[in-house]
Amino acid sequence: MGIFDGLLLLSDLDDTLLTTDKRISEENTRAIEYFKSEGGLFTFATGRVPIGAKLLLDYIRPNAPMVCFNGAAVYDFNDNKILWSRSLGTEAVKVVEYIDKMFDFVGIEICTADKIYFSKVNNVVMDHQKAEKLPDNFLDYHEVKEEWIKVLFMTEADRLHEIKEAITASPFTKDYSFVQSDPRFYELLPKGVSKGEGLLRLADLLGINRTHTIGIGDNENDIELVRNAGTGIAVENAVEEVKRVADFITVDNNSHAIDAVVNAIKKHEISTEK
Repeated sequence: MGIFDGLLLLSDLDDTLLTTDKRISEENTRAIEYFKSEGGLFTFATGRVPIGAKLLLDYIRPNAPMVCFNGAAVYDFNDNKILWSRSLGTEAVKVVEYIDKMFDFVGIEICTADKIYFSKVNNVVMDHQKAEKLPDNFLDYHEVKEEWIKVLFMTEADRLHEIKEAITASPFTKDYSFVQSDPRFYELLPKGVSKGEGLLRLADLLGINRTHTIGIGDNENDIELVRNAGTGIAVENAVEEVKRVADFITVDNNSHAIDAVVNAIKKHEISTEK
């Protein structure tokens, strides 16, 4: 019997597990390996698609399926397949047309189960492609025939509010979910999708008691992850909305947050049951 038996820990990646310069600290790596060796299940809860998250497997190997696409899918690294997902449906093209026609500066990425298509390119899109080493899939969104899982609208941080305000004023909010996942990214998701919903789906798939789940995050798209977890944790650098729903606040992402959480659970400084 390990001291973390029956616990499922899901961590956001950017600005939670990863440092500001996109590294995983040695302290976090050791803590995750220790957590797994003592019976815990560790994985990611991320907005990234599987092809992007796989970049991290050289450093960390989850021992449970990953919540990805901001909660729209659960992906098994071992079998390289999606265990559960929701898609947007064909009518979602109307949302993309609406934003595309309104803003000439917006970048648009269409995410399917196994590809990211760059449908309208700007500097933010090019930066994203380079950072995640994504292949050159340049294709007009009208030509993407696979099922869409999510769409990213992308622009410089000082103009993202224009996209958010246009969406808020539109009729599309009743049919889809929208979330900011980065200062430069605003995402279109199936209605009701969130990392928190993904956490619950994953717990049920694994037969884990939902009260024995731990969710750690920092950004707007982590609110439901932290809220729905049996134990919700915000890193110190989290936005206030995440801190408000958290059961505990730990150190910031540059101070080995996962290591701090694992040690706090071990010492019973963080309770893993509500």
